[in-house]
Amino acid sequence: MDGWERVGKNDLITGLDIGTTKVCALIAELDEQGQVLIIGMGIVPSTGMKKGVVVDIEATTRAVEEAVGIASRQANRDVDAVYVGVTGEHIASLNSSARVAITSPDREITHGDVQRVLESARVIVLPPDRQIIHSIPRSYAIDGQDGVKQPIGMSGSRLEVETHIIHGTTTFLNNVEKCVEKAGLEIVAPVLEPIATAEAVLMEAEKELGVCLVDIGGGTSDLAVFIKGEIFYSSVIPVGGNHVTNDVAFGLTVGRDEAERLKTESGNALLELVSEEDVIAVRQVGREEARSLRRTALVQIIEPRMQELFQLVKDELDKAECLGLTPAGLVISGGGSQLEGCVEVARQVMNMPVRIGSPQGIGAIGETLTHPRYATAIGLVLYGAKQIQAGRQPQQSQGFGGAFSFVQRFLDWLRDRFGTH
Repeated sequence: MDGWERVGKNDLITGLDIGTTKVCALIAELDEQGQVLIIGMGIVPSTGMKKGVVVDIEATTRAVEEAVGIASRQANRDVDAVYVGVTGEHIASLNSSARVAITSPDREITHGDVQRVLESARVIVLPPDRQIIHSIPRSYAIDGQDGVKQPIGMSGSRLEVETHIIHGTTTFLNNVEKCVEKAGLEIVAPVLEPIATAEAVLMEAEKELGVCLVDIGGGTSDLAVFIKGEIFYSSVIPVGGNHVTNDVAFGLTVGRDEAERLKTESGNALLELVSEEDVIAVRQVGREEARSLRRTALVQIIEPRMQELFQLVKDELDKAECLGLTPAGLVISGGGSQLEGCVEVARQVMNMPVRIGSPQGIGAIGETLTHPRYATAIGLVLYGAKQIQAGRQPQQSQGFGGAFSFVQRFLDWLRDRFGTH
C-alpha cells in the first residue's frame, strides 16, 4: 500500500501557522460530503520568528516538529505535507493584467487559453531577490466585456484577465521552507496569511460588497481588501500585539510576562472605556511586593499604539485607493483583536463599521476553535480543502518547487485509481 492509500475515503489536509508567538498545526479530513473536519491540533510557543521572518532556524524547526507531532498523535494519522502560512514586512502586492488572442477555429475558450493568459499576467518585472507567491485571477473579460468569472466554454476572439500578484523576498521565503523541510515535511503550497484568514472569518456577501480584513498577530498585522468577491489589495503592517506588550513592559518597568498578563487581564485600547477608580496590582522589576496603580496608567500606554495600528491600516487603504470601496467595513481577527476596546478604537480611527472575525465553516473538534487566534490555521485548512475540491494545483512560487510534485503525485494517483480527468 503506497503513501496515498493511507488517506482512504477522506482527504487529509494540514495547515501550519508559524507565528511570532505560537506555531499552530491543524489536521483535517475532507469527508465525502465536502465537510471539513478537524481531527488533530498542536499548539506550541514560537521563539524562532520575529515579525513573520525566521530568526532562528533550529528553534523554528523544533516548534514545527512539536506542533505537527502533537496534532498527528491526536489525529492518529501520519502527516508528510502542509499548507504553510507566510507573512512579514517583505511581502508586497500589485495588480497585473494581460490579454491573449483566441486562435481556435470555433473561437471557444479552453482551459489552455486561460492558462496562457494567466501566465502572461505573471510576466512582471521584479527585483532578482523577489519571487511570486500568489497570482490570483480577479476577473476576466472577453472582447472587452468585463466581469466574467469563468470564461472556459465561452466564445470570443480576445481573452483578458486582471490578477492580484503577491510577492516576497526569496531568502526569507526559503528560510521558512528550510524549517518545514528540516522537520521532515513537504509544502503543498505557501499561502499568504490574510488570504487564509479570510477563508475562515469573512462572509461571501462581505467580500462581494467590499471589506477590509486585518489579522492582528504577535509581530505583524496582515491586511487584505476584497472587492466584488475577489482580493484587490494585500499588505503586511509591522505592528502587532507584541508591540503593545513591549510598550507596557517599558512604560511600567515590568518584565515581559507581567506586561502580557496586564495587557490581557486589565488592558483596554480606549481610555474613555476605563473608570478612573479602577486599580491594578503591578509587579515591577526590582520590587519584591506588588505595587498598586490606576488602571488608566496602563491604558494610557496601550491606546496610542492601537491608534497607530489602525491609522497605519487607514493609510494603507488610502495608498491603495480603497477608502470608500469597503462598505462592509473592517473585520479584525487574530489574537490581538481580543484586547478590550479594540473594536471601539478601530471605529473611531477608521470611521467605518467594525466587527470581530471568528473562525467558522469547520466541524469535529474545530467547533471548539472559535477564538480569532486560530483563524489563520483554520483558514489554511479551508484553503487546502478548496484546492482539493476544485481539483486543481495551487499557484506556486519558484522557491517552493517541491510543492508542485506533491500535488501532482496526488492528482496522478486520483487519475490512476478513479479514472478522473
